[in-house]
Amino acid sequence: MQLKKHLVTASYVDESMSKLDEAAKGAGITILGEMGLDPGIDHMMAMKMINQAHVRNGKIRSFTSYCGGLPSPAAANNPLAYKFSWNPAGAIRAGRNPSTYRYHGEIVHVDGNQLYDSASRLRIPDLPAFALECLPNRNSLIYGNLYGIENEASTIFRGTLRYEGFSEIMGTLSRIGFFNTEAISILKNDGDRLTFQKFLIKLLKLDHADNFNASSTLTEKGITERIIALGLCKEKETAAKTAKTIIFLGFHESIEIPVSCQSAFDITCLRMEERLAYSGTEEDMVLLHHEVEIDFPNGQPAENHRATLLEFGRTSSDGKTTTAMALTVGIPAAVGALLLLANKIQTRGVLRPIVPEVYIPGLDILEAYGFKLLEKME
Repeated sequence: MQLKKHLVTASYVDESMSKLDEAAKGAGITILGEMGLDPGIDHMMAMKMINQAHVRNGKIRSFTSYCGGLPSPAAANNPLAYKFSWNPAGAIRAGRNPSTYRYHGEIVHVDGNQLYDSASRLRIPDLPAFALECLPNRNSLIYGNLYGIENEASTIFRGTLRYEGFSEIMGTLSRIGFFNTEAISILKNDGDRLTFQKFLIKLLKLDHADNFNASSTLTEKGITERIIALGLCKEKETAAKTAKTIIFLGFHESIEIPVSCQSAFDITCLRMEERLAYSGTEEDMVLLHHEVEIDFPNGQPAENHRATLLEFGRTSSDGKTTTAMALTVGIPAAVGALLLLANKIQTRGVLRPIVPEVYIPGLDILEAYGFKLLEKME
């Protein structure tokens, strides 16, 4: 503020940033926040669709938005069909956040501990080859006010995308105790270190089980049967998928757990970071999809508008791969900077890319850069 320089960031416009609005106006500068993927491109695509409908005197009946960072189909080669390009702790914590959304006029609350169980199957009409599911994403209701549809949309829902089957496995892992954050006292012992195998034995309550034999029990079949016996999963198929994941992550191995791990959560994050990482040649994928149902006056037929962004990581001729996540978060921020440098954004204060002077040229530049924004109307 003292230097009177504009700022562009992909970070959320939280309460502390919002408080800078008047000071930014006084300094004659623009602070453009939420200029990434989600938030960012999602805002721009949504506002284009909503404002186009409003210009035609339409009212938004339903707004649904889905976004996910996923492995490309070729890289989704593990039981979870998921990989991490960063520390998994944040993504796992996000899977325990409570959520709120509106569905056909009813407010729905989902407890964080039940989030994985609330996942629903999703098929995108224009991408029928993708077997997807979605999890409710935090508080969808704030987007009603943000997008100016609070008083007209009976459905407002934002979801996180995963490949189908992810949530049932993660939910079962959670019930077993893999994501517990309480410190495990034995991990503080400087003497004999706990191994991953002993950790798994404790989670499955096998340390005092009769006739326990690690070589026969700590197999996919044995773990599946134990999960069902403990009442942690009703479906045998889900229990089997979870057991396969546990083996894939190496929890059956007699390797000492590093001293940096103090809880089940720490141990699980470590194993996932090691076993669910992208190789140097594998590509990730970003999928963003909006659906807007619009009612019109005077007996005009309702319309369904869809907008989809599908991007894959890009590998250059020298073999270097840039992730789709890096591209879709970083390029919008660069676009915001270009618009400010060219004096295309005249509004001062704290902004999101929900105003026409940002999202109209912003989307044009993204498409010129090579982002494929598919739009359909029925």
